[in-house]
Amino acid sequence: MAVMTYDQAKKALNRGEIPAFLVLYGKDRFQARELIRFLRRCLEMGSDTGIEYMEWDEEADDADIHRSLQTVPLGGAQRLVVVNNGDISKVKSCLRVNNPHLRSVFLLEEKLKKKDLPAVKDCWVVECKPLKGRDLNRWLQNEAASKGKELPATAAEYLRFSCGENAAILSKEIEKAALYLGQKQKKITVDVIQNLGSRTYDRALFDLVDAAAERRGNDALEVINELLAQGKSPVLLVSVVSRHFLQMLEAYWLLKEGLSPGELSGMLGVHPYVAKKLMKQLRSYRLPEIEKVLACLLELDVSIKQGRAAPELLIASFLGEFCA
Repeated sequence: MAVMTYDQAKKALNRGEIPAFLVLYGKDRFQARELIRFLRRCLEMGSDTGIEYMEWDEEADDADIHRSLQTVPLGGAQRLVVVNNGDISKVKSCLRVNNPHLRSVFLLEEKLKKKDLPAVKDCWVVECKPLKGRDLNRWLQNEAASKGKELPATAAEYLRFSCGENAAILSKEIEKAALYLGQKQKKITVDVIQNLGSRTYDRALFDLVDAAAERRGNDALEVINELLAQGKSPVLLVSVVSRHFLQMLEAYWLLKEGLSPGELSGMLGVHPYVAKKLMKQLRSYRLPEIEKVLACLLELDVSIKQGRAAPELLIASFLGEFCA
């Protein structure tokens, strides 16, 4: 029995190594399904007679499952049987089946230890756990490469930041980007990702502070008008921008006190992509400028709350003066 990671299993399948039994466990069902799809594709490519595919859910009768594992397909074809959510005792009995035409996959939700399963010669046990950090970035870049595209590290970080860390959603975004670029362009940049799909509220807020900090007044105003049209509070939008400049001020002093750039994300409690953006934006500011912007934002906040003019006019005036 071989205990493997998701990447090790995929590479072994790619080399043409195909186990009789594949036991998948863990919380990431997307990875498990990806391995099943990959296994099926490998079997189809290596067979002249095709394969028979069967899948059983947790309500299936044990006798029916065993019958499908023991039956020899017609014409010498291969059979791939997938059993969902079987418990360990059922899997143990299935692993005793000897059928040279069979490839079977067992999906388990409970955590496994090596001692939980019998020592079966041609069996792989793979934990499908959610990928994080660099492992997820590497997986995203491999996903892009599988579609003939390149995903720079910055774009991978932005994709995780804007879409979260759900592998299924991220895979769809890579696929959308690949289709969007077509055959001519290979690199999936941050701009490409930003051009895809509708802007979520969280991403709109990020685009707002990003544009404001980089003095792109027209872009910032466009996002603000979009959010105001959705009924978002102008006071809230000003506070979001103020918080970003406060983070810049905090980052400035932390770095001056000797904190390494790699530690900035954890100390500020922000996503690594945001920390990198803060570092980049700080290069364009001196300390007095950050303090002046914060003072102007405070005045803007008071002006909106006191109703000195229409909020959108006050915000546009601030951006026009600041970004000039």
